[in-house]
This record gives sequence, C-alpha cells and structure tokens, in this order.
Amino acid sequence: MFSGPVVLALFLGAVALFVAIGVFFSLAAVRRRLVVSLGRGRQEDILAAVSSQIEEVHGLRTEIRQLTAELQRLGEVFRGALQRFAVYRYDAFEDMGGQLSFSAAILNDHGDGLVISCINGRQEARTYAKPVSRATSPYNLSPEEQEAIRLALATVGQR
Repeated sequence: MFSGPVVLALFLGAVALFVAIGVFFSLAAVRRRLVVSLGRGRQEDILAAVSSQIEEVHGLRTEIRQLTAELQRLGEVFRGALQRFAVYRYDAFEDMGGQLSFSAAILNDHGDGLVISCINGRQEARTYAKPVSRATSPYNLSPEEQEAIRLALATVGQR
C-alpha cells in the first residue's frame, strides 16, 4: 500500500511534529521560569523587564548629561564668587607692638575683589579699601597688601 520512501517520510514528519510540540512546551516552560518579580506583587516577562531597564538607563544618561552641564555652569559661577580670604597682620610703626595693623584680601578665583588695610597708631587708626582686578589694583599696593593678596590666592583647595 505505501512504499518505503512514503513510510519513511510519514515517520520523519511525525517525529518532526513531536519535536516541534516538545520545543513549543519547553519554550513555554522556559518563559514561565523567566518571569521577573518586580515587587509589590507585579511580575513581568524577562524581555519586558530588560526593555524597561534599557529605557530607564537611557533616561538616566540624559539626566547625567543635564547634571554635568549644570555642574559646569555652577563651577563657572563659583569661580566668580568671593571665596579666597587672607589676613596679613603687621606692626605699621616701630613704637607699636602686637601687630594691630592688618591687610585683608577678599578675592575670587580670578584674583578679583578687594583689599582692606587698617593702619593702627597710638592716637588714630586709618582704614583703606582698594579694588583688586587680576591680583593688581589701579591704586598703589603696599607690600603688606600685596602679601595679603598672595596669601589669599594661595588658599586654593586648602579649605
């Protein structure tokens, strides 16, 4: 009734059908095992979980880029803030002790700001304020004022 090649073909077709059914059920079992628990009773297929994690990573990268740009902007703002301070004390007059006179420099990262000096004598005290730009002033700076500026600029990273 059936010749040898036909029987062989039917047999191989049946075996292929059984193998396909077995693979289908194995795949379904694997998918059931690949369910990820997300907490609060939610469960999700591993592929969907990976996909949502990839989307979240892309969102985080965008936020990191934004934060990096904001950090750079804030760094520029802080470089302009008065953040370097130094006080240099000295005796302005030979007959006065205790180093009551001083020069104080208040500068930003660029060396801009001001220097204030107070010269104390026996009868009076005189106070001077001078603008500073790039560690220099349009007014003559005394050696003590120059030293206060040098000390203020040397305070980088020491706070």
